[in-house]
This record gives sequence, C-alpha cells and structure tokens, in this order.
Amino acid sequence: MRSQRKGDARDHSLFVNSIEKAVMVLDAFSRERPRLTLAAITKVTGLDKSAAQRFIFTLHQLGLLRKHEDTKQYSLSPRLLEFAYAYTYSDGLIERAQPFLVEAHEKTGEAVNLVVLDGNDVILVWRMPGRDIVATNVQTGLRMPALYAIAGRAIVARLPATERDHIIRTTNYQKHTDQAVTSPNEMRRLIEKAAKEGYVVSQSQYFHNETAVGAAIVDGSKAVLGGISLSGPSSRLTVQEARGKLLPVTIAAARKISLAMGAY
Repeated sequence: MRSQRKGDARDHSLFVNSIEKAVMVLDAFSRERPRLTLAAITKVTGLDKSAAQRFIFTLHQLGLLRKHEDTKQYSLSPRLLEFAYAYTYSDGLIERAQPFLVEAHEKTGEAVNLVVLDGNDVILVWRMPGRDIVATNVQTGLRMPALYAIAGRAIVARLPATERDHIIRTTNYQKHTDQAVTSPNEMRRLIEKAAKEGYVVSQSQYFHNETAVGAAIVDGSKAVLGGISLSGPSSRLTVQEARGKLLPVTIAAARKISLAMGAY
C-alpha cells in the first residue's frame, strides 16, 4: 500500500481507524489498477465486503470516487486533484523553487523535476518536460523508489547516516532497467560517492533511455527538503555530456532554491 503509518500511530488514542481504512480504499487505485470492482477493492485492501461497501459508498457520495454503472467498477474522481492543487499552491518549497526550475529548463531545454522524500520513495511534485519525451507516463504525483530516482538518490546521500542506511537496507531492489543497480553494496558505494561529491549523474535507473543529473535541496539547518533533477534521452545525451551541460545548471538551481529556503 502507498500510505504508511509512522511509528506506532495506530496505538495512539487519537488515531482514527476508519479514516485509515478509507485511505486504504483510495490507495487501492493506481496506474496499474485505474478501475476496480467491489470484489477487487476488498481483495487489494483486505477489508471485508460490508466494510468496503460502506467506505466506497461514502467516498462516492463525497465525490472522491466515480461509479461506472455499466461495469460496476469504481475509479478515482477528478475532485482529488483539488487536494493536489491546494498542496501545490500551499507548499513553500514548490513556490520558491519554481522560478529557478523554469530558469534551468530555459537554459538546457531538458526535463526538470522536483521531488520530495516519502519513506523509501520520492514523489514528483513539479515537472517541466524536455523537448524529447523520455517517458510518457511521467506526471506530477508519480511515486518512485528513492534510490532509483536520480534526485531521490541525491536526497538520500544528504540524509544523516542512520536514515541513509535504513533506506539502503530496506529498499526493494528491482531490475527496473538493464542498467539499474540491484546490489545493496553497490548502491551504498554510489550513495557514499554522491555524499562526497554533492550530486548524482547516472543513466537509466528507473526509466529506459534516460541520462540524468540530480542534487539535493536543503534549508538553513541543513535538513533535506527535496531534490532536483535534469534529464534527457541517453540516445543523444551521454554521461560525459550531461556532466558538462546539465551538472552546472543543476547544482546552481539546487543552490538557489536552498538559499531561498533559508540555507546559507
């Protein structure tokens, strides 16, 4: 499931279990599962049929789920975009980063991405596509394993050692591409290298035919707020070319955003 509890929150007297179950229903939907029947929702969530029916009915009445009468399936409602819109325009990082992300895009013409860490994953919170479409399914809200997203790897490299180690140990290593790193030891070496250099340059770790450069964004207390990446197709952008063309712009943009967020 995409939603994760933090610590022992469920045991807290203020924790509302019914809300957790409602979120479980929403979490059942994904790019791979855009439409689900009641039976499918009960299977994915583990809820019994009666409970699932109640939550589905309520979410439908609140406008958060759509019901397709012809197929008896449900899907997420466009109303959920209102929450994404509110987040986008209330988050200080996105607001302050946007001018510098646009500047980076104008200088390079390549895709520019802003991600934030969520558990072992990163979530894409802002994106401006490049002139070459590397992956057509990349949209704001995309969740990716942090260690396989270039900006995510840059974020992890700036975390305190214990947090960094936890992510390296608990990540589910997969062969997302032919070049993807699947060895925890090799990943640890790359993260340590990134921690020393202050940036990441890599090819095709999560998306095929992608060369990307990433750097972390920090605030005045050196807390990691997110990460930026610039990327283009490997078919025309080698690692060496990315170092020359994208790396200075990426580092400069990350630095400017960090300064805007209180770094010094």
